Amino acid sequence: MLINFIDLSIIPEVGELPTWANPDLLKGLSVGVIVIVLIGTWFIFRLVRKVVFRSLLLVIAAGLTFSIWQQRGQLTDCVETCSCTLFGQVVQIPVDKNPNCN
Repeated sequence: MLINFIDLSIIPEVGELPTWANPDLLKGLSVGVIVIVLIGTWFIFRLVRKVVFRSLLLVIAAGLTFSIWQQRGQLTDCVETCSCTLFGQVVQIPVDKNPNCN
């Protein structure tokens, strides 16, 4: 597993994620978000001509993609420990995935 560069426990819990937002769904959605970030970066990259802004855009997109991918990896392992979080927000684990969690 990748090293955590940011301590996500300092992020306040904004609210509860809906019950339908289970780890499997969030793993799939995270791949979709990564694709959207990459496509958006490509479109903006085509419009922006200044090297400084392009470099900044690439750094931001790479950081966002890396953090989403890292969170996705943690969703794979957390079902066994019953402690799933996504960017500091608690993710409910369905009973069929791990009956010991409820």
